[in-house]
Parts: sequence; C-alpha cells; structure tokens
Amino acid sequence: MVEKTAAELKFEEVQRKRQEEKVLKAATKSHKERVAELNKKLEELTEHYDIPKVGPG
Repeated sequence: MVEKTAAELKFEEVQRKRQEEKVLKAATKSHKERVAELNKKLEELTEHYDIPKVGPG
C-alpha cells in the first residue's frame, strides 16, 4: 500500500473543502431565482442590431 505524503493529504483536504463550499453556494439559490437573475442580466445587454456601425459607409 502506497501512503500519501503530507502535501497530498493537505491538497485533498483543501479540494474537499472547496467542493463543499461550491455545493453550498449553488444550493442557496433556487432555479427560479437563477432564471430571474439571468433574465435581468439579458435585459441589460444591448441587442446585436442596436450597435451603431463604425467606419466608412
């Protein structure tokens, strides 16, 4: 059996903590809230045909 070094164990510990934080952060918002945020963001963007032409012509 190959034992892991202290650095490998620390790395796995940090990875596990980051994964837990990521899961908790994702679980705080419902699907409805995420859709509402996306819609708000899209409303604030300009439409592709609203951008004026730059250059000759």
